[in-house]
Amino acid sequence: MFRGVHNLTIDAKGRLKIPTRHQTQIDKTCGGKMVLSIHPDDGCLLLYPLGDWQKLEQKVSELPSLNIHTKRLKRKLIGHATDCELDKASRILIPGTLRDYANLNKKIIMSGQGRNFELWDESTWNKQLANLDALSKKEVIPIEISQLSL
Repeated sequence: MFRGVHNLTIDAKGRLKIPTRHQTQIDKTCGGKMVLSIHPDDGCLLLYPLGDWQKLEQKVSELPSLNIHTKRLKRKLIGHATDCELDKASRILIPGTLRDYANLNKKIIMSGQGRNFELWDESTWNKQLANLDALSKKEVIPIEISQLSL
């Protein structure tokens, strides 16, 4: 499981060094092979180990192909998917088109989401969290969350 929020920097060539605490797990689960794509609803990127990506891709491919939501999801999520592999320095290369989509410049946030990571521009991440906090104050807490014991 990928956990934690990491403040990272992208180098001038668009490479991102994976935090040391995740390198062994990535190497064991997928031999360093990963898939990077855009988030279909948020201004961030998604980074998956290859095996987990393949499971997600299979689920998406089984959705009804004529449904407008399926088309949107496939075109955004699958259409922008890019294979990437950890290099010898445990870095991945983020293609320019994906960096542009998520407005990734120098300072980024890598947030573990269990089976994958989200990659955010640092200022966008901070705005997103503030926005979620504000929106959640206007909504009723779902029963599933209110019953969760922390």
